[in-house]
Amino acid sequence: MRGSDLRVVLAATALALSAGCGTRALDASRGSSGLGNIGGSGTGAGGTTGMPFKPTRQVDILFVIDNAASAVELQRNLVSNFPTFMTTLGSAPAGPPELHIAVITPDMGAGDGSIAGCSAQEGDAGLFQWARGGCVAAGLAPNTTFISNDNGVANYTGRIEDVFACIAAVGSSGCGFQQPFAAIARAFGTDGRVAPDESMGFLRPEAFLMIVIVMGADDCSVPPGSILFDTKSNTTLASQLGPVGTFRCNEFGHLCNGAKPPRLAPNGSAGDAVTLDNCHSAEDAGMLTPIATFLSQIRGLKAYPDQQILVAAITGPVAPYRVLWRDASPPDPSGPWPWIGPSCTSTSVIADPAVRINDWATRFGANGTVLSVCDDNFGPALDALATKIVQQLPPPVPLP
Repeated sequence: MRGSDLRVVLAATALALSAGCGTRALDASRGSSGLGNIGGSGTGAGGTTGMPFKPTRQVDILFVIDNAASAVELQRNLVSNFPTFMTTLGSAPAGPPELHIAVITPDMGAGDGSIAGCSAQEGDAGLFQWARGGCVAAGLAPNTTFISNDNGVANYTGRIEDVFACIAAVGSSGCGFQQPFAAIARAFGTDGRVAPDESMGFLRPEAFLMIVIVMGADDCSVPPGSILFDTKSNTTLASQLGPVGTFRCNEFGHLCNGAKPPRLAPNGSAGDAVTLDNCHSAEDAGMLTPIATFLSQIRGLKAYPDQQILVAAITGPVAPYRVLWRDASPPDPSGPWPWIGPSCTSTSVIADPAVRINDWATRFGANGTVLSVCDDNFGPALDALATKIVQQLPPPVPLP
């Protein structure tokens, strides 16, 4: 089973996590346009203005990188193959685009702090991960929270690949209940609250926006006030939510052939197994925030969402989707506890079926890409994503 499920257990006392970089004011040179509560759902080719879409060479890229206990090798794979991504971008006919690149984690905390590894204070809270490991030493300019190379002016020295390697090394102490969609909404302020100061100046109105989720688990984003992470009255198989573990995200977030994944073992025995088909997000029938909500929020960031927004998921495939059972720990007289078997494995990654993340990416149609996180080499995947960006850029301006 994936390590995150075993690690999401009751802790004797609250385990506080660092909230990352902390909110602070940015240097005035970074730009002052806030993200705030960005409204509007966007439309098609005519956008919100009714004018035809005109592409630019600006591209804003947000990476959402898994930071759970088993994510170190995933991060190494991404970082070691990031040069391929940049090489392909550089092959564009008019040269590389004008880039903004930021990184966040899916750690938004969970519960009241009694779940091991999960803060009660929103975890990393969608903050851009700009200072882990001393990224100024890697070349990123002081008082900057994302990589920028805009109109020939860079906020870093040396190689962009080295700066990215620093901000993408997000560690492995994140909460096992991972919420990438909620983290994206927090980073951009589309959740109804003002965006963090660290995000200011990142989104450019005319730029393309690419969001890349790199994870070995599925999304478990919940609305405010959700009881899904309760650890007081819900600790056993017979309780309302079942034992404390990430199976809750499946039981209350997925539907397979129209039904919830079963909590009870068919024969009441550890070692039982059930394979399910046709699994999708439960949407309003579950306890997680519907994907449709996040889809609308992201589309609202752009005047021309059908043209300006690209998304990608490097994650576990939807199938096989297997519910397995193991002996409860501590012993539970109600029966064995369920867990979700991996949908893919590699020499360094064990991934869960990412039903909601796959659904989210495919809802963007041709602008959504789904790739396997179990590939030992992310080079081809990153090449494919960079190629998609290059294909959107305007052609070179003819010489007079």
